[in-house]
Amino acid sequence: MAASLAVIACGSGKSSSSTSRVDFKTGVAAGYKDFVGLAAAIAQDIKGAGPKTDAEVAKEFGGLAARADQEASRLAGLSAPSKYAKRMTTLVVGFHAVNGDLAKIAAAATKHDAESAQTAARAVLVDAAKVKTAATSLSKDLGLPQPKAHS
Repeated sequence: MAASLAVIACGSGKSSSSTSRVDFKTGVAAGYKDFVGLAAAIAQDIKGAGPKTDAEVAKEFGGLAARADQEASRLAGLSAPSKYAKRMTTLVVGFHAVNGDLAKIAAAATKHDAESAQTAARAVLVDAAKVKTAATSLSKDLGLPQPKAHS
């Protein structure tokens, strides 16, 4: 599961022909550890949610939702050369979707609604995979290190 969520920090939908590739790459690379850490935390919390109380699940996934929202905002704040604009938009939209999915898990846990939480957990995996695809493409193009796959 962690492999399906392992992603690399990348940019936003903002584009500027005057933004240098070097500046853009620096901005993307700056959030790499946070980005990969968020992916790992999501995978860990989904995998380990079973024995936790609903209150613990709600707190953990609420916190992850806030982190995903912060990442979307950070990425949206980067100016991307036009060559990267489409992938940046995909990433920002993807992080907003992941944020929404995580918030749904937290809300479902608060309501003791296991079925809705499971549905949202499946959705976060799908949305995270879309983010990973765009992030991998962009990071390879920028020459950034790829995350190691986990089992």
